[in-house]
Amino acid sequence: MTPRPIPPLIRVLAPATALALLLSACGGSSPAENGQDTSSEERAEETADQPSITESGLFSSTCEAGENIYTLRSADDGTEISSLTFSGDLVAADTSEALGHGRAPDIEQTIDHRDFDVCGGQLISVSLHEHLVLRSYEEEVNGSKVQTFGVTSEEGAVTTLAPEQEVSDFGTPVDYLNPLYDAVNERIVFVEYDTSSSEGTVQAMDLHSAEISDLGTCEGINSCDKLAVLPQSGIVVGGDLAYPFSPDAQSGATDRIVVESPNGETLIHADYTETSYSYTKNETTLYFIDIETALSENPDIIGMSSSVAAVSQYRVKLDIIGEPEFIDENTLLLKSNELAVWEFTEELLAEHGPDEESGDFTSSALPVEDTLIPEGPRRNKNVLLSPDRTEILFYSSPESGPGSWYRVPSDGSSEPEEAPELANLDAFGYDWR
Repeated sequence: MTPRPIPPLIRVLAPATALALLLSACGGSSPAENGQDTSSEERAEETADQPSITESGLFSSTCEAGENIYTLRSADDGTEISSLTFSGDLVAADTSEALGHGRAPDIEQTIDHRDFDVCGGQLISVSLHEHLVLRSYEEEVNGSKVQTFGVTSEEGAVTTLAPEQEVSDFGTPVDYLNPLYDAVNERIVFVEYDTSSSEGTVQAMDLHSAEISDLGTCEGINSCDKLAVLPQSGIVVGGDLAYPFSPDAQSGATDRIVVESPNGETLIHADYTETSYSYTKNETTLYFIDIETALSENPDIIGMSSSVAAVSQYRVKLDIIGEPEFIDENTLLLKSNELAVWEFTEELLAEHGPDEESGDFTSSALPVEDTLIPEGPRRNKNVLLSPDRTEILFYSSPESGPGSWYRVPSDGSSEPEEAPELANLDAFGYDWR
């Protein structure tokens, strides 16, 4: 196993601790006792007492005045727990202090070509109080512009993490595409793409050691562009399974999403359509995928070379539009206007799936009758399921006038109740984690 570098906090703390012991043995006093600057040890203790962005709560990210701001708020009263601000003023860096590896990019080229999106990227929590943002940008290799990736700190220090390339005068450098952070396995998944052959290799870089391993292959930019990491399990998905995570996934009439069961055994790929056209059926199609079976072809990636239908075990239609989320292994919350709840069994899925030979559905869409909100003229949106799946927050608006937040148990044991303590919370943009 490759040893991980000593965290910066420990490297700073060790000399300070040794100095304090030496002064104590000699009858001296520490700088803090003499009224000088606070010691590294005390600063570390102060940092440890601060709330972390990794705690449970309502998480959001915004971009204001060229700064990327991450905020964590209490799900009880909406008060701010912690926030991070990543500066848009970029400065060159060498190795990342938090990670202990990487190299300095050419900041002037990055800014001049306007290919550095200060508001994009994924938040990486290296520790409770050390955070970075993973970003894509360009770098120059032997006169050619290529895609690469790295991280920025809150202070604006940029460190390139992608492997450095040495290319001959007549060689073609590769692009490093689609960097994705897998928090479960603490790694960065990306594609090494050879533009000369239109072939790519899906790779994973250990966040701490920078060791790289191959996960699979892809052919053509359209295939290699479709890659995602499931947030609960860290499983890598490709092809149509990755489409719901792409930036343009919400641009059309059809919306899609992939969700994982709490026990880590099942994936559901859902197609749900909402439109005002009368000839369009308001239905949700669910593809049930057994994870163990789907990984038998490649233990590292699901769906890179197969369609959703090819890897799915069951497929059913529901007579309602709604983005699904698991309440438990056999119960789905469908984020319709009335918050529909649907329970299923393996027998039900097998009975109402498509015909094995023709692939056509043998029955009409299944009814979904249980709801958590009474039917009415109100518009209910921004549905958030608690991490323990026992409570739901949602924003409800009347036909006219302002809306407000409501709470309802996910088991339907009581009616929705208004949450006036969340009155100052924005209506959109939160993830309850």
